[in-house]
Amino acid sequence: MYARLIGEDIATRAEGPLLFLRRTVDVGLNESVEVEGADGRMRLGRIAALDEATVTIEVLDDTAGLSLEGTRVRFFGEPLRFQVGPGLLGRIFNGIGRPLDGGPPLAAERALRVEGLPIKPSAREAPSEFLESGFTAIDLMNSLVRGQKLPLFSGGGLPHDRIAVDMACNARLPGRVGDEDFAIVFAGIGIPHDSAEFFRAELEKSGALARTVLFLNLASDSSSQRLLTPRFALTAAEYMAFTEGKHVLVILTDITNYCEALREVSASRGEIPSRKGYPGYMYSDLATLYERAGRIRGMQGSVTQLPILTMPADDITHPIPDLTGYITEGQIVVDRDLYRRDLYPPIRVLPSLSRLMKDGIGEGMTDRDHPSLAAQLYAAYAQAQQTRILASVVGEEGLSEADRKYLRFGDTFEREVVNHAGRRNLAESMEAGWRALRVLPRSELHRLSDDQIRAHIGNSESKDA
Repeated sequence: MYARLIGEDIATRAEGPLLFLRRTVDVGLNESVEVEGADGRMRLGRIAALDEATVTIEVLDDTAGLSLEGTRVRFFGEPLRFQVGPGLLGRIFNGIGRPLDGGPPLAAERALRVEGLPIKPSAREAPSEFLESGFTAIDLMNSLVRGQKLPLFSGGGLPHDRIAVDMACNARLPGRVGDEDFAIVFAGIGIPHDSAEFFRAELEKSGALARTVLFLNLASDSSSQRLLTPRFALTAAEYMAFTEGKHVLVILTDITNYCEALREVSASRGEIPSRKGYPGYMYSDLATLYERAGRIRGMQGSVTQLPILTMPADDITHPIPDLTGYITEGQIVVDRDLYRRDLYPPIRVLPSLSRLMKDGIGEGMTDRDHPSLAAQLYAAYAQAQQTRILASVVGEEGLSEADRKYLRFGDTFEREVVNHAGRRNLAESMEAGWRALRVLPRSELHRLSDDQIRAHIGNSESKDA
């Protein structure tokens, strides 16, 4: 690495996190820089845009007190890098990889580019193998697979922070005795101080921090820093997955804050906005994050992503969830009505989807009855929802006996399958599903075999008279 120090009187304008310079040297996009203000303070930055006359720098630290006069810039001639090494687990960093836990600097083994390097399509291995989250609505109905990217769509005021922490505390590789080859990377993006403290305290209290790398970017931090936080987090995940051979679950919250920062920085650059003021390249920008999930042929580890976003006004057609849904392999939807009824986790099963579920469940990976049970629960719950609509028109008295049983099944499914206290493993989730199906007549269990009905439904009240 080499550095070129450019003297004073080159800064022409400062706007938010952006610093505009006269171009006097040959530099490249995304090159890392160090901005030295007249106050003597060093601030990290990177080149965000340039033309023949101007260089635009994103300052990643606080720009308060940074004046144009006396500012000097040092160009390093290479992209931003994150110093990584074997001691990552258990550490807490800020949004750009600086320790926040009072510990020493990381003993670095290598310096990796935070933008990552694209994986050749021919080198990608298809996501496979079940990853247990501890939530029945995910494990049983929308299973997460190692190497998958499965976002969680939430809304303002819903308990996605609690879900994120519980996922970090409860997720595990089924069938493994220890957690030596499993790790969590947890990144809070643009979060308030109380949320950051909640994440830190809960992970410490549960003991999950020992297998977690925690990145905390606060709402008071630079919006430019917000754009780099998920990239530093994913760089740490890629190192642990593809160098140390671990299976890594990356939890990113909140992607909506990331997109708002992208819109703010884009407007500061004077770029032409697109849908709802977001830049036209937001799709490709989000893809540079989401596509860093996956597995590489011949390597043991994997990177699995669970990005969390809050849908503005609960609008699933908003550009952020809309574009996210195009790039990722399904979605988990958090429901406000279930939350108001004090059900946790308030996951709405029917619009949720895991497109790779079939690649991670079934004989040899989970229980051989898992696919049939999930299909039967989906079909029965969909019928229960239709019956609820019918009951709202004709009243429960106007329903047939079979329809009343579907109403009862819908309530049982939400109270005893979706809703549960504490962690459930897959066997416990499946048992809850079998119990719920015992409410229905056997003649309605079209997606189960006779052997499955005899083994799991038995002589319950669901048996035909």
